[in-house]
Formats: sequence, structure tokens, C-alpha cells
Amino acid sequence: MQRYFLNKENQIQKEDLHHIIKVMRMKTDDQIEICDSVGQCFLVRLNIDSNTVSYETIASLPEPKKRHYITLIQGLGKGDKNEFVIKYATEFGVDEIIFVEMKRSISKMDETTFIKKRERYLKIAEESARLSHRNSVPEITFLPNLKYLKRTFDHAFVAYENDRNTTLLDKIELVETSDKVAFLVGPEGGIDESEMALLKENNFISIGLGTRILQTEVACLYGLSVIDAVIERKSS
Repeated sequence: MQRYFLNKENQIQKEDLHHIIKVMRMKTDDQIEICDSVGQCFLVRLNIDSNTVSYETIASLPEPKKRHYITLIQGLGKGDKNEFVIKYATEFGVDEIIFVEMKRSISKMDETTFIKKRERYLKIAEESARLSHRNSVPEITFLPNLKYLKRTFDHAFVAYENDRNTTLLDKIELVETSDKVAFLVGPEGGIDESEMALLKENNFISIGLGTRILQTEVACLYGLSVIDAVIERKSS
């Protein structure tokens, strides 16, 4: 069953109209799932007339159980690594992705550049959310420096390559239902000692991700998979 996200006016988006008519070649009376701007999803029946698509609601789809709010804080990566992170972090169910330029980031970005890239980033997230049948698309924001991270979390973890004593699995077991959880991964060059000091001042717990050194985008997926597995087990 195909799923699509409506725009802020709760209308089918232009590119989705193209996908419905030209790619999927759907006809009148075909059924799809749509999700509105607040994350409520519906089973609908299509009415297609030439290049015009309307629909009638058949039923509301059950909302997923209220669960933890997951924020991924990702050190800015080079090339297409940021897009890779968006795609797969969305599939792992993160609610928010915050890219942050860190001292050892190879690539640089400012607010103007991020605004230009944000539309593409959101499209990648939306497509990933659609294919994984999520009810909503994660927020994507940018910070020019860690000092601008003025947020409070119930649990905040930072993956640190020099930490061999504490694992994420050890600490994620402490998370309770509906807690706000942050997971921070540094860029390719790692996390500077001054940044680690700042994070610890803000109650981030340093954790290791095993005995191997992982690339930043792989470390992100490793950590999110552990968080997702433990949370799913706790929620069942």
C-alpha cells in the first residue's frame, strides 16, 4: 500500500500527483494511505480524472503507540554523508535531526547554505518516511556550533571513540517510556576534547560503540539500531 504525506494545506503534493498518475499508474477506486501535517493517517479511495486527483476517506488508520522522542545530533559530514544519515535515521524513527558544524568537521556550512539544502533534505526524509510507513517526517535543523545546543533531554548520549568502558546498551536500558533521548555522533575527524568537555557540562554521557572505529554515518546507524531495538522491546 502506497503512503503519501500531504502538504501544510493538507493537499496532495505536486510530485506525489506525478508519482500516483505517471509512475504507479493508479486508477479511480485504487486505495492509498495519506498522512496529514499533524501525523494522522487515513486509508482513502482515489478519484482520478485526467491529471486531477481527489480522494474520499475510507477510514482513519490507528496511531502508533506514544513512544520516546529521539533526537539525532550529527556532526556535519562531507559529500553525501548528510543525505545518507537523513535517509536511514528517518527509517530508524528519529523525530528530529540536528546537524552541527564541529571543530573537526571537514565540510563547512552556514545558515544560508543550509536553507538552500533544507528543501532537498526534507524531500529525502519524506521519501524515507513514506517507504518505511512512518506517520510523520522528522524535523531537520542546523547549528553552527555546539554551544548553540540549548536543549534539555531526559537522556543524552555522545558516541566517543576513546570510551571503552561504557557501552550504549548499558545506558539505554535506563530509558523509560516517553523520555526525550538525544544521541550525538561526531564528524569524520572525531570530537575535540573541548567539545567533549562542553557536552559533559550539559549532561551528555560518553559511551562507546564497540571495539572498532566506525565511520560517522555508520556510527549513527549503529547507535540508532541499538536505541530502536531496546525501545521496541520496552514498548511491547
